[in-house]
Amino acid sequence: MGNSFSGNKKAVVFKIPQPQVCQVWLDFDGTITRQDVLDELIKKFSVNDSWKIIEEKWQKGLIGSRRCLQEQFDLLRVSPEQLERTLDGIELDEGIFTLLELLESQHVPVMVISDSVDVFIRRILHRNGITKLTFRSNGMVHQDSRLKLRCSDDKTACRFEAAHCKCRTVEVAGDPKRRNIYIGDGRSDLCPARRADYVFAKGILAQCLEKESIPFNRYSNLNDVAAVLSRSWQKPEIKSRLYDSIAG
Repeated sequence: MGNSFSGNKKAVVFKIPQPQVCQVWLDFDGTITRQDVLDELIKKFSVNDSWKIIEEKWQKGLIGSRRCLQEQFDLLRVSPEQLERTLDGIELDEGIFTLLELLESQHVPVMVISDSVDVFIRRILHRNGITKLTFRSNGMVHQDSRLKLRCSDDKTACRFEAAHCKCRTVEVAGDPKRRNIYIGDGRSDLCPARRADYVFAKGILAQCLEKESIPFNRYSNLNDVAAVLSRSWQKPEIKSRLYDSIAG
């Protein structure tokens, strides 16, 4: 299903699916937002620095995001007021508005799939006037000053032990007749990006795809993505040099 790569890292031609036959999947933290919400919470409200060890284990692939998030949530002590203030300080990539406008004008289905939490996502999006964007994520319970993660999937749903199995969401919530465009930036995006027909990547996701020789378009912000899609949908095919920046 995903774009294949063979031989050395030379220029390749791969087609961005046309709007009438595609659907778009968006990561949230670091993709729609400029900051990672949980990172901001941990830096401010963790009871100690053991979250760094947990994060390192996850980044090395020693534990899945389910265990990583559960253990990091257990370290937080934050009041409802502190949580709201932190969420209200999260900034969006301004390109999200251009991208959503383009997708709506082309009648392209779009969904946010995130390892984050519904309460976080909803408040941040609604505060910025984005109220109709569908998303799938984890949940949480906030009792007194403690947060408890409620994972989107059970332990058996994901062989990589993700808190939210994004691949499963794509299979269940997506249209199997449409081709998948994935936009992300982190390790939790790697599995769905491997299976996508076309990928926009930055950050850790771009590094991982590069190591696996999986073609992708590197982007800096969502205005880059919107510009490439807009140009492509006026022309059936674009040429993209593997791993080169879109802006380049």
